[in-house]
Amino acid sequence: MVHVYNCHPFASQQIVQVEQEPGLVCSGGGALFVVTTGGCKVEAYNLEKEGCPLICRFATMGTVRRIQHSTIGDYLVTIEEKNSATYLRVYTNWRFQAEEKARVGVRLLGHLLRGASVWGGVQMEIIEIPMSEHPVAVACCSVKGDLLVGCENTLVLFALRRHTQQNLKENQQELQSSWSNAEQSCSQSRGRTFSPNLELSVLDFERSVILHLSKINPKE
Repeated sequence: MVHVYNCHPFASQQIVQVEQEPGLVCSGGGALFVVTTGGCKVEAYNLEKEGCPLICRFATMGTVRRIQHSTIGDYLVTIEEKNSATYLRVYTNWRFQAEEKARVGVRLLGHLLRGASVWGGVQMEIIEIPMSEHPVAVACCSVKGDLLVGCENTLVLFALRRHTQQNLKENQQELQSSWSNAEQSCSQSRGRTFSPNLELSVLDFERSVILHLSKINPKE
C-alpha cells in the first residue's frame, strides 16, 4: 500500500483583505504585492503585522504581465505591455510611497537622476531597461540581487549595482557648476531628514552576460 502525505508549506494562514480583485501576486521582504485586475496598479501589504495592513499602492506605466520581488535591493521587476509594445521595468524605493509622496523618477538603465533621488533615494524610481527582444520571464538572484531576463531567443543577466554617495559625488564633478550648486543645495536640505550614520545608495543595473539560445525558448 502506498501512503500519500499532503504537505502544506504555509508560514501562516493569514487572510489579506484587498480592496480590488487581484490579478497577479508575488511576495518578498515581508510584503505581499498584489497587481489588481487591469494590471496597472500595485498594492503592497505588510505580512509581518497583524491584519496585514496596506503599506502603499502605486500605479505602473503599463499593464503588468509578470512581476517579481528581489529581497536583495528590495526592488520589483515587471514585464509590462502598453500600446502593443513590451517593456521591462524595475521599481526601486517603492516603500517611500507609504509616506504619501507623489514624486516618482523615471530613468533609463545606467542614467542616474540628479537631485533628490541621488541623495539617499528619497523618491520611488522606475528604471527602464531597453531590450532588443521581447522579455517573457524574469528571475532575481537571492544572494546578489542580480536580474535574469528570459527573451524569445536569449538570456540576459543584469548585475545589480549600488552607487554610494561618495561615488555619485565623484561622477557629478564632471557636470556643469550650475547643476553642482543645485545638487549641493538639495543635499543640505535633505540631509536633515536622515540619520548621519545611514549609508545612502542608489540602485542600478549593468548588462553583464548575454546567452544566445538556438533551440530553446524560455518560459520561466
